[in-house]
Amino acid sequence: MTSVQTITAPAKEWIAALTRLTPAMAGSKPTPILYNCLVHPGDSSISGYDYATSAMTILEESRGQGGGFLVSWRWLLDAIRSTSGKTKAAPVTVSVDDDKVTVSACGYQVHTEAGELEKYPPLPEVLPDASSTLPAAGLRAALRQAGVAASIDETLPVLNGIRVEMTDGAIDLMATDRYRLAYNHVAGEGKGAASFLLPRRAIKAIDRFITRGTVVFGVHEESRKIIIATAATTYTVMAFDGDYPKIRSLFPEEVTGAFEVDRVVLLESARVAAAMNERHQPCLISLFDEGGKVTFDFGVFGPSESPTAAGGNVAGDKEPIKFAMNPHFVIETLTQFSTDKVRISYTSLPKPFLFTGEGVAAGEEEALKHLIMPVRMPS
Repeated sequence: MTSVQTITAPAKEWIAALTRLTPAMAGSKPTPILYNCLVHPGDSSISGYDYATSAMTILEESRGQGGGFLVSWRWLLDAIRSTSGKTKAAPVTVSVDDDKVTVSACGYQVHTEAGELEKYPPLPEVLPDASSTLPAAGLRAALRQAGVAASIDETLPVLNGIRVEMTDGAIDLMATDRYRLAYNHVAGEGKGAASFLLPRRAIKAIDRFITRGTVVFGVHEESRKIIIATAATTYTVMAFDGDYPKIRSLFPEEVTGAFEVDRVVLLESARVAAAMNERHQPCLISLFDEGGKVTFDFGVFGPSESPTAAGGNVAGDKEPIKFAMNPHFVIETLTQFSTDKVRISYTSLPKPFLFTGEGVAAGEEEALKHLIMPVRMPS
């Protein structure tokens, strides 16, 4: 390590880089040393680690020299924001003299104590055994579309995430909370085969940083570290293991009937039902040859009324069908699709109903699918 440890970059570059470390830095830590981030002027990198998640990013518009040092992540972010004010293009220099860290910007100098570098754990450096290069926007959308069905019940930890199956660059994503299932597929380029469980919390933390370009998504089998590498930042997340239910076989390949209806009208009707119905009561979905409706049956004056979502029968039995569902499940599911219409297919009551995009038949592979259990009709 040289005697000089200093690095300079524009304030906006510092703030953006430190913000990208949030998935590894936010929240409580198992030990106080992990509240520090590691700044390495020699290679313009900043990193953070909390044993479960690591993040390493680059200050692209910077110049520096010297070895690494530790500084409080929160203090450094606040110091740069406050001293640079609205002048985000202003240069900010972070330097170390013995155990004193100094931030210099816009005529200000503020100081704090450096962390004890020898106590900081080494960041994981792993190469994936199986990996895929994917469009960032496509991966982000697919994780959201499948992840909405992941359980939030902490007593069922194996369901608190997405099952990822990776084969030669293509990935299949599956999630369930026992009452609904979700499946999605993303095509990519890569090598190897692997399966693992990606924690829901990790998906939520990293989501906003997967936005542009391509992403390398992979796993190191022995360490069970999941690697998500964007152009600017590399994240590692600890996968968790468990006997995940075999939900792929639950999606029907043949159905009794299928209706396609206006997705937006159905979604708005479901939102009204969720807002106006008695709490925890289901909404009622009716499908018929002119389209579909979402209503609710609460109050002394009988059931509500709603606009008809235009559409009709597209396959199988043309007989009208009516069933009840959790309105929040319906809203979250309809939100994941972007097509003008949504296809709702069924086999028989009380078996689950299949939601797919317009023109996507049951049994069609590599398509976004949601399966929702109906509930007992109100008496």
